[in-house]
Amino acid sequence: MDQNIQPFDLQRMFFGDYPLLFLLEVLFRTAFMYLYMLLASRFLGKRGVGQLTPFEFIIVIVLGSAAGDPMFYPQVSLLQGVAVITVVVLLEKVIAELSQRNKKLEHIIQSTPQLLVKNGQVLDKALNESGLTKQELLMQLRTENIRDIGEVEYAYLEPMGKLSVFKLEGGKEKKVETTLPQ
Repeated sequence: MDQNIQPFDLQRMFFGDYPLLFLLEVLFRTAFMYLYMLLASRFLGKRGVGQLTPFEFIIVIVLGSAAGDPMFYPQVSLLQGVAVITVVVLLEKVIAELSQRNKKLEHIIQSTPQLLVKNGQVLDKALNESGLTKQELLMQLRTENIRDIGEVEYAYLEPMGKLSVFKLEGGKEKKVETTLPQ
């Protein structure tokens, strides 16, 4: 810890220990990295945030860190940030291409849907493995307008965390003891 820090030094607190002109450089760095991230995201494709797999979520975090550091750390050059972002984007593209060709790799990286409900019965072992509680499952079923778990033929937890629900065909529902709270 630096012994020369003066508590509540407003100049240091708001502007840091760098010259005021560095604030303009930070603004330029931020605009530059933002524009570069826009270009990089166009290269990655049109997948929406709600459709991110855990692997893609990690990529977003890494890209955010790589873009953020050059914005305000004078020790990190813009070229270093661009290099990191470019390598991460290229690696993601290579891994995506390889996983399309290799089903084992795709399974490792992308995961697979997990069956949680079958013919109106919650599969407790699968539910425990998924990390969801029964209340969370029931909440997601309610968002799908399911009033009774007996209405569900199959419910899968998708790799991106969304629940896919297949209802039993009309009139074939069977009453099950677990009724969803209203």
